[in-house]
Amino acid sequence: MIRKYIGQYFIITSFTMIGLLFPVEFYSETKSLILLGVITGIYNALNALGSYIWGYLIDKTRLRKEYAVLLSLFGIIIGLTYHYNKLIAYELSGFVSALDGPIYSAILLETTPQEKLVLGNTRLSQISLAGNVTGSLLSAFYHNDYLILIFFSISLAFNMIHIPKYDGGINYDVADRNKILRILFIPIISYFWFNMAAEIFYTLYVPLNYLMLNPSYIIFISYTFLYIIEELIYSKGINIVKGKEEYFMLLVTFARSLIVMSIVYIILMGLKIYEGTMLLFLVFGPLFPIYNISFFSLLIKGLKRNKATIIGIFNVSEDIANVVGGFLSGSTNNIVSSYQISFYSFALSLFLLYFYLRRPRRVSASS
Repeated sequence: MIRKYIGQYFIITSFTMIGLLFPVEFYSETKSLILLGVITGIYNALNALGSYIWGYLIDKTRLRKEYAVLLSLFGIIIGLTYHYNKLIAYELSGFVSALDGPIYSAILLETTPQEKLVLGNTRLSQISLAGNVTGSLLSAFYHNDYLILIFFSISLAFNMIHIPKYDGGINYDVADRNKILRILFIPIISYFWFNMAAEIFYTLYVPLNYLMLNPSYIIFISYTFLYIIEELIYSKGINIVKGKEEYFMLLVTFARSLIVMSIVYIILMGLKIYEGTMLLFLVFGPLFPIYNISFFSLLIKGLKRNKATIIGIFNVSEDIANVVGGFLSGSTNNIVSSYQISFYSFALSLFLLYFYLRRPRRVSASS
């Protein structure tokens, strides 16, 4: 069962290397917060566009192996481009990488027996984690551009050999999507502000480390530990939040806002916390699995239908938030002002979430 997903390991490794290496190299050369925000915003915009287009194509067609092979072929093109023009390759990777999650998830759901679905999903998550960790470690200690091309080429071989040729299912219902959009409007908006604030934090992590006089490998090591810790929390998170979803959603949002405001005061006071930035990062980042599990457990509790529709709508909200957050992080050309925008966004998300949770539930089991 696992062989058909091995190609994803090499794909994620390559995309992780591109996503980490280029922004760090770009900022080290330009030292421009505005330009960093622009390239991040464009990347996120193309990623959001890709999420919509690839999701639509997968829902409307029966092609599965063909899209997996296409993903690897596009990756090879990006790998070649990265060697000559890293900016173009980085931006294109935003669009192409949006195909990765939907296509492998579709293959998992459509080719795995129901009784093995949980195990299959776990294996897929572990492969994604392995790719993220490998990519971040290579970025820190051995960032050879040719490795990106090599890994994409290996993924092509695995996808062509091990992914079965079959006709997938067609799933598309505009009426369901519009109905859920009306019912869950407030949590969707809250989720938008939460993710926009987080995107600003992650974008600013690069200039923050330069401000604190840290070497660039601190950034890559931070992401390596983040991926590992997040996977551990996801594996235990359901038991942690069970019955306390509302509490943890509010707590995580509040805690993240405090971390952001703490950074504002550290910068304004002229303190140099050096590697302490990694500690703040590794508290901020791993809070997300707790929030995410709580958020979706509460919203889809009791639903018999439309779960995929709900998740899809929130993914779109997150994509748009990432676009806006990427641009806003550099729009002020002032790191303190950008962190303050992040803080107020978390505060607004917290208010909307609290307002929604105090209202009677409107999503019924028949939705």
